[in-house]
Amino acid sequence: MMIGAQLDQLSDYYFKKHVADYNVYARVSPEHKVRIVKAWQANDKIVAMTGDGVNDAPSLKQADIGIGMGITDTEVSKGAADMVLADDNFATIVEAVKQGRKVFINIQKAILYLMSCNVGEVLTVFMMTMLGWDILAPVRLLWINLVTDTLPAIALGVEPVEDGIMKCKPRGKKSNFFSGGVASSIIYQGILEGVLVLGAYQFGLHVGLHIDNPALQHGDALTMAFLTLGLIQLFHAINSKYLHQSIFRKHTFSNKWFNGAIIISALVMSAVELPFMTRFFDITELNGAQWAVVLIAGLCMILIVEIVKFFERRAGKR
Repeated sequence: MMIGAQLDQLSDYYFKKHVADYNVYARVSPEHKVRIVKAWQANDKIVAMTGDGVNDAPSLKQADIGIGMGITDTEVSKGAADMVLADDNFATIVEAVKQGRKVFINIQKAILYLMSCNVGEVLTVFMMTMLGWDILAPVRLLWINLVTDTLPAIALGVEPVEDGIMKCKPRGKKSNFFSGGVASSIIYQGILEGVLVLGAYQFGLHVGLHIDNPALQHGDALTMAFLTLGLIQLFHAINSKYLHQSIFRKHTFSNKWFNGAIIISALVMSAVELPFMTRFFDITELNGAQWAVVLIAGLCMILIVEIVKFFERRAGKR
């Protein structure tokens, strides 16, 4: 513990170096409070300050997050605060932090899902063009982006609070939505998606019912690539529910909005096999073996990402 008189005897340099050694302060003036806040900020910490009087206004303004009291606070300190506790209950601060972390993580999930899917699509089209293969028709990519991706991405934004979210360390001031391994996950998961789609396309070229008819065989290959891309992105939405934890846990499907989004997207995606839709998308009917390859490719997306997450957790990187 330190009292204000003792704080006056310390230099700014010394206090900044040893501010973490003190947990309780007594008989401090408004100037002392500002000095304490600045000392923590000098150590690259995000500082929250609570106050309920006029004398707290300077430190509330200096803090990264000034918290005023809704019932007992003065109008001056309320004006200086960034947020006001309507019930004057400090437990509300904890709940606010929890909800803030939930929103941040859910945005990361949606970004990871959408951008990795886009990387996979770009890689697929780029590689097909470079290798001189047939390109997925724009209408097919548009169908996947508007129908398959949209609902799961929205549902990821309303995921409930994860277990143990308050045990995570605070993020640094320089962190952003791509921090915490999100950027690298976008890259490797996008590449993985592209490789699986190209693999399904190659399989369709060499295995099927129309080996003697190159035109029909190309149609089968493009159909397999199209359906594999759509199915992988549905499975990848499940992957994206947890940035670092395994999806094989009790509450993976506790979000009814996410479950509904996956079911609706799967039904809409399967509708392309209807006769009038096959003509519209210029796709062919697949046999059982070809559908099995499409399904296996989708499951590989889950399996490989789970393996990567496992080794990341084991290495202590997440």
